[in-house]
Amino acid sequence: MKQTIYLYIQLPDQTDFVTLGRLTVENGVGQFVYAPSYPTTWVLDEVHYPWRKEPYTITTNNGIPNFVMDIMPDAWGKVILKRIYAREKDTPWSDLDFLIKAKNADRFGNLCVGEIKTVTQKATLENFQHLVKLSDFLDFSVAMRKGEAITRIQLAMAQTTSLGGARPKITLVDQDKLYLAKPKDRDDLINVPQVEFACLSFAEKKGLVVAKHQLIQVSQQSEQKDVLLLERFDRIYDLQSQKFKRLPMLSGLTLLDAEWNSTNHQRWSYPLMANEMYRKGMSQQDIHELFRRMIFNILIGNDDDHPKNHAFMYLNGRWRIAPLFDIVPNQEYKPQGLSMQIGIYGTQMGRENVLSMANQFLLSPDQAQMILDEMIGWEAELIQYYRAQLAPHDAEIVISAMGVSYLKT
Repeated sequence: MKQTIYLYIQLPDQTDFVTLGRLTVENGVGQFVYAPSYPTTWVLDEVHYPWRKEPYTITTNNGIPNFVMDIMPDAWGKVILKRIYAREKDTPWSDLDFLIKAKNADRFGNLCVGEIKTVTQKATLENFQHLVKLSDFLDFSVAMRKGEAITRIQLAMAQTTSLGGARPKITLVDQDKLYLAKPKDRDDLINVPQVEFACLSFAEKKGLVVAKHQLIQVSQQSEQKDVLLLERFDRIYDLQSQKFKRLPMLSGLTLLDAEWNSTNHQRWSYPLMANEMYRKGMSQQDIHELFRRMIFNILIGNDDDHPKNHAFMYLNGRWRIAPLFDIVPNQEYKPQGLSMQIGIYGTQMGRENVLSMANQFLLSPDQAQMILDEMIGWEAELIQYYRAQLAPHDAEIVISAMGVSYLKT
């Protein structure tokens, strides 16, 4: 079956959208071509898809370029779409089906999707629920998890975000800020919002660049539920237009030109990511930040550090690493490796492995060792911080996941 979509883009420092190009997919092979009317040679992924008149043929990702995969609904969004369209769609869903049916308002970055060549106001409409509706979203997410009927009113809570993962989430507005709200899920072993808040807060305290965050409590059915709020760093409110400008974004997966639905994870690599950051003109400071984040993931035992959980943003005329987000320790066991390659020994957590490719992060051996030893020294403070911030049961679970012992030998 042949399907076609059009991609619209809000260029840097602009408020209007223009047509970026056309993507056609047939039998798992895609053809992407930039629109003749596209007014500039600036593109999101100039390394792998530089502007040209000729079409690109894509044989990976079921025919979809990685920079388009970045705006695909996540697992939570796909579940919602299947529920909403269950009565009218009885054929298997294709990736383009998900892209077409998903709402554009809360997509990652500055791309939107449409079915016609010309940008329409409807396609780029922003329509976010207010933060005060958060309790309604909690009711909606519980109903979704239980497989209960969804009311027409609850459908307003049915966002199909491309921001990653199978956990419930929604983007809400409060004055001139957009927040990604992440509540505790029904089957969580620990209070995940509280744990993620603690990890982000500790990382920020230690100088890492993290997403602005807060932990709030929301009443739901006479109970107080914890919800983590992350300020959307890919949106900036424009006072003149009274709209949110969308910042160009790329996931780590796109930067690496890697595949998600594949068993081949050779390109899932921190040193390679550092190289690609350098190729995109990112600063030495940003590349050093990536090195510190890699160590921090080992320190807390976060082995869900896959390339989609890294992002890069275009701001003030250059690419830079986006704030840290989505960091939660393994809740079931102490991991021995990360999702991404660390050094010459692959994903294995270990001191020698962390230091083995320091030059790829623009660090001398002495500089890398100094950073590593400094972060190892956070161990006692982190344990104390967990015990002060978390319930005793949760604190002991996340303390048991810490990988600092691997970094000492």
